[in-house]
Amino acid sequence: MEQEHTIEPITISDDELKSLANAIYRRHGIDFSCYESMLLKDRIVRALHVFRFHSVHELWLKILKDRSFIFPFMDEISKELTAMFRDPALWKKIRRMLEEELNAKGGLTIWHAGCSTGEEVYTMSIVQKEAGYGKPVKAHATDISKKAMETAQRGEYPKSKMDRYEQNYKEYNPLGTLAQYYTESNGSVKMNTALISHVVFDHRNLISSPFSYPYDVIFCRNVMIYFDNEMKRKLFEKFHQALNENGLLIIGTYDAALPLIDNTKFKALDLDARIFQKISGS
Repeated sequence: MEQEHTIEPITISDDELKSLANAIYRRHGIDFSCYESMLLKDRIVRALHVFRFHSVHELWLKILKDRSFIFPFMDEISKELTAMFRDPALWKKIRRMLEEELNAKGGLTIWHAGCSTGEEVYTMSIVQKEAGYGKPVKAHATDISKKAMETAQRGEYPKSKMDRYEQNYKEYNPLGTLAQYYTESNGSVKMNTALISHVVFDHRNLISSPFSYPYDVIFCRNVMIYFDNEMKRKLFEKFHQALNENGLLIIGTYDAALPLIDNTKFKALDLDARIFQKISGS
């Protein structure tokens, strides 16, 4: 009788994590020191299985010897589940704001910080269209993963995802259909390219890269969850500097505890939707 083989679980010690993080920083200049250690360990363990390494030491050697390996490794580390019209109530709120207070502006500048594979970018473009917002819009979509950025720019997604996306969309707009915004072919869909004609995609490190220009709206949803509290505070400061007067910051539900947000610089417009506004003059 053949003996069953079991896969031994891989654990990562604090020393191994520190050694790996130092190797990545020395070799590639990517700083993991601000990442929440338990979440980072979980992601590295997942990467070990994906790339079929048996130890952190094997991964450490690969990163030091193969300069190109950092790109697939970072794609795996930064991989985030995202969806079009995730949290439909948020998009209902944004549509109303586009129809009302944001419509008073002469145009909008938007930053999708940590845009992943781009579902949020297409969602915002659809909401702008359905709100009838016809003023000039410039959007900047950034992510640390080159692979994710390529997917976002192509706007190609598996057809299997669209049922869930359609359900989200129906909660946002029961009278419409998401299918009007894409074409289907061979088990995948391609979003209409006109939706991103105003978007510049850029491979950027959220922590170390400078922002391009002041924004009216910044989305950073379910990205900061991976950072420690000190880095979250620094990012809130960065977003504050990057926003125009009375600009909006929209974060994820679990990104940060409310006490981390300086109430002299941001006020909550909608706590359920996690929409904050830069306080004028702050």
